[in-house]
Amino acid sequence: MPQAASADETASLGAISGSVSGDRIAVGDGVASAWLLDGEGSFYVYSAPIARDGTYLIAGLPAGEYRVGFNELGYDDGDGITSFTEWWDDAASLDLSAPIVVDGATIDGISANVDTLAGAASDPVISGSPVVGKKLSASRGVWPSDVELGYAWYAGDTLLANGTASTITVGPEALGARVSVDVYAALAETGYPADDALQFKRSAETSAVTAGALQSATPSISGTAKVGGTLTAKTGTWTKGTTLGYQWYASGKAIKGATKSTYKLPASLVGKKVTVKVTGKKAGYVTAAKTAKATPKVSQSATPTIKGTAKVGQKLTANPGKWGSGMKLTYQWYANGKAIAKAKGKTLTLTSGVKGKKITVKVTGKKSGYATVTTTSKATAAVKAKTVASAVAKPVSKTSCPKSHPIKGNQTTRHTTDWIYHVPGGQFYKATHPEQCFATEAAARKAGYRASKR
Repeated sequence: MPQAASADETASLGAISGSVSGDRIAVGDGVASAWLLDGEGSFYVYSAPIARDGTYLIAGLPAGEYRVGFNELGYDDGDGITSFTEWWDDAASLDLSAPIVVDGATIDGISANVDTLAGAASDPVISGSPVVGKKLSASRGVWPSDVELGYAWYAGDTLLANGTASTITVGPEALGARVSVDVYAALAETGYPADDALQFKRSAETSAVTAGALQSATPSISGTAKVGGTLTAKTGTWTKGTTLGYQWYASGKAIKGATKSTYKLPASLVGKKVTVKVTGKKAGYVTAAKTAKATPKVSQSATPTIKGTAKVGQKLTANPGKWGSGMKLTYQWYANGKAIAKAKGKTLTLTSGVKGKKITVKVTGKKSGYATVTTTSKATAAVKAKTVASAVAKPVSKTSCPKSHPIKGNQTTRHTTDWIYHVPGGQFYKATHPEQCFATEAAARKAGYRASKR
């Protein structure tokens, strides 16, 4: 630093003056400095404030060759951090600046515009929209070559992020504040690299951060609008972290307590259209609400039942149950889940093709303006084969055969090899005591009997 000059020396001292322009000069914290290199590699530094109108005067300068720097924000409180110093004539460091020779006179016109350096914007500039959820980017500004830069982002005086990222996504904590960024490098005031000093450049503040717009989607409804059925709200894609709320409506009127993502339809809503409104909320964002397209009118339906015996040759009948008034019902029969061709009536006669399979019936109800509903019965047991009557049966009494086997087979005691069968209406039919009964004469003959001659 300079030593006090004697009276004789003072008379020969010079000065440097000029005008500095920049967006922060009017604050009045700026400093102009003149650096004189001594013979031992050190500097004498002479400083003067930059007035709010941009003028400055550095007086009391011994004769010598000076480098002049301009700092529009002034110096720090001693912890090694200063705002960036620009050097005359439009240089980023002391060793690149043009020398100014002082020899007992005032050198005027040493002026600078600290907002530009080498024809470019000196300070960083923030681009992007100051909106929650949006990305802001900072230009680096003009620095000495080959320096590594850091970025400290602020919302007002609150530090948001500090590191090497030149971009930031605006969070809800910045809502209502103005964002700025300090771009910094490990440089001494002279612009030389230094491990124990930092210089920074500060951007202008953005406008106040506003609430973001949530990414939202119009919901849809899955499920069938039938009594007892459950409807589910399909929300689509919303901004990550959004909290979703639900409200179900019946014909435009909010359903009390129906505030979950699913809703089971009661009988009281038959004939009404149902919809759901999804509301999304997230800190720092404008609340959004979307309403799904309404369902058709809620239908009344029933689960059908099947009457009849599951046996080949037997007939099954579908009992549809109680459906809403005016519903047109149609039927489709299934064997082990596969539709039976042309089996679309209320009844089904079981053929040998479905033997061993389980039978169900689907009933579909349709009505204009209402939800189409299809319900399925419980399955029958596996279809059994058709019962085939046995050719031979036992007598039901001493003189009687069952009606299904009316032919009497008599094994006479006089002729052990002469077995005779008697048919109804024969002379000895009623009096004959049968040992066996047959369904047909062929069966009797096959068993070794001959026909009665009377």
